[in-house]
Amino acid sequence: MGEERTVKRFDIQSLTERVNETIQLLLKELIENTPDTLKVYSQEFAKFTLRPGKRIRPLLLLLTYYGYASSSDNDNDKSAYMLAGILEIMHAFLLVHDDVIDESSLRRGEPTLHKIYEQLTGSEKIGKDLAIVVGDIASFYYFGKLSDLVGFGIEKEPFQKLLKLFADCYVRTGYGQLLDILFTGNVTESALRDDIPTHISLYKTAYYTFVYPMLFGYYLASGQETEETRKLQQIGEKVGIAFQYRDDILGTFGGDTKSANDILEGKATILVKRTMDKLAEDEKEKFLGLINKKDKSESDIEMIKLYMLKSGALNETIKDVTKLVTEALSILAVLKMDTYYKAEIEKIFRKVLDIPKVAF
Repeated sequence: MGEERTVKRFDIQSLTERVNETIQLLLKELIENTPDTLKVYSQEFAKFTLRPGKRIRPLLLLLTYYGYASSSDNDNDKSAYMLAGILEIMHAFLLVHDDVIDESSLRRGEPTLHKIYEQLTGSEKIGKDLAIVVGDIASFYYFGKLSDLVGFGIEKEPFQKLLKLFADCYVRTGYGQLLDILFTGNVTESALRDDIPTHISLYKTAYYTFVYPMLFGYYLASGQETEETRKLQQIGEKVGIAFQYRDDILGTFGGDTKSANDILEGKATILVKRTMDKLAEDEKEKFLGLINKKDKSESDIEMIKLYMLKSGALNETIKDVTKLVTEALSILAVLKMDTYYKAEIEKIFRKVLDIPKVAF
């Protein structure tokens, strides 16, 4: 199923270029509104945000928006690009805070923002403090920018819905971050029984990266809540969980630029849960002890991987990735969305199925 609509046709590359142009304009405004003595910190945040990335959230918003738009409307298009740009800047703000929490020194192959600020000030603590506050300022500033959508002619009811969804998006993401912090290096049997790994996948990935961006695009195009919104949420949840499961595999077994970071940090991933589900009682305590061990040796890491391989947890998780994406695609197929943009979204979803062999 699908519909042919009289809307513009944009490919991923052209959409990405237009999003980047919007982000640049939004960041330029932030810099201009920053006091002169503090501009350097906004400028560095802007550079950090503009580093090359996948732009998956703004792309899903725009693909969904154009997929449901009844016709081309300049004002609505402006709203869609502004919200898409704001999503990517908000993503940068969360990455800045993540890097401080994780004490990371690199992001996308370059120094993290707090490390850049540390170089500017000569103080590690001040660098971290500045990064936290600059991230906060960016989040508040661009939350305020949402009011500009009214100037583009958006109706009161859909605007209120978008505002509520926008807040919900980052509240849920925060819950996911809290769970991640609480159970990193502190994985318990009860947490795994309660399926904390899947809750983290839903909050930190599914809702944040897939569900809300698509809902934003839908409401900008239609302004109404229909059966399509329920289906979009189902799709986003399934692909989002699959996306996180894939990331868990790469963060455990390596692949691309990933390594065994999830093992080193003692993350409560789906692989840990699946392994625990299959281990004999006398092995569970030993396995959890290795996961929660602060300073893991190479032999510890290899032993954890061996547990996951021998238990069948890895193969089961790979099968789940395929199953979830397949289910999402079957729902996508029946959406009342323009067939061209539906196909573009499908391309993004299918990339989740690509798990490099090196990961094994």
